[in-house]
Amino acid sequence: MQHGRGVALADFNRDGKMDIVYGNWNGPHRLFLQLPTRKHRFKDIATSKFSMPSPVRTVIAADFDNDNELEVFFNNIAYRGPSANRLFRVSRREHGDPQIEELNVGEAAEPEGRGTGAVVTDFDGDGRLDLIVSHGESAAQPLSVYRVIQGSSNRWLRVIPRTRWGAFARGAKVVLYTRRSGPHTRIIDGGSGYLCEMEPVAHFGLAGKDLATSVEVFWPDGRSMAKPLDRSDMNTVLEVLYPKDQSTTAPELECGHGFVPNEHGRCTDEDECTRFPSVCPAERPVCTNTYGSFKCRANKRCNHGYQPNDDGTACVAQVAYFGGSHSGVEVGGGGVCVCVCTCVCVGAERLLLLLFSLLLSSQMT
Repeated sequence: MQHGRGVALADFNRDGKMDIVYGNWNGPHRLFLQLPTRKHRFKDIATSKFSMPSPVRTVIAADFDNDNELEVFFNNIAYRGPSANRLFRVSRREHGDPQIEELNVGEAAEPEGRGTGAVVTDFDGDGRLDLIVSHGESAAQPLSVYRVIQGSSNRWLRVIPRTRWGAFARGAKVVLYTRRSGPHTRIIDGGSGYLCEMEPVAHFGLAGKDLATSVEVFWPDGRSMAKPLDRSDMNTVLEVLYPKDQSTTAPELECGHGFVPNEHGRCTDEDECTRFPSVCPAERPVCTNTYGSFKCRANKRCNHGYQPNDDGTACVAQVAYFGGSHSGVEVGGGGVCVCVCTCVCVGAERLLLLLFSLLLSSQMT
């Protein structure tokens, strides 16, 4: 059963690509991580606890405790029995999928709550997100407002982009560059759950001694701007007006580790492999540039149709994606697998003949 009741966009591994959290009504929840090397492809990294089915109404991805890492909140409704709300931290790991761990949500669990939606905002202006849960539908219950206890000593920054008419810029992308934890990306979306609209604010937490160095805003119509930041900008609400005229003068930006400003005044990934040819050790000499960093692997040779894995310790089958879709054709070891109702593997030279036969048979039925 697949009944979506909440979708949130977030960049959990801070690779500049948006990932998707999907809440499934009484079905498995999912966390789709966008793969860095395969266009328009996602991988579900949800753990068994994370994916555990529940009568979900809203999914929220936010940094509740301002520790640089995002949390995912599932708001459930007590439907045919108790169903507590749940909270998970999704922590970035270097050269690996994010780690997912369940957290104690405290009084916000509401196992008997008839939750019909939830949102976050900073009610009291202390820089920490507050959680608001609405109730109703099957039973009358009052609104709940919860304050986060952890993270009071962490820094924060809230960014509000505006449209050319001064309205909230729904659909804008905000990227915050930092000195220690790399870039953090937020989307100003319309909502992520059942009958809920999220605040039009990009909220960022900065743990420890980390500082924001610059912020970039990208509007849906293609306009963009970049603004350098300093220590005085921390713990503030920053409103960013729509750039009526694109400036020809590039601002001086500090982009943080792994990034450099380009000629247009925007932070861009630095290719360490090209700039520092000897950056990798002799036992792992092959350098692969990644978003904000690089990877080193062994120089392993593979037969035709295979390629080294990420760390160069084994050969894996190459996979080809046609039209950005993986559901139709796979290539492995020089052969081609075409999946219709079952999979039939043929040689690559027979692919066109097989596709023509399938097309002809579909026209005859």
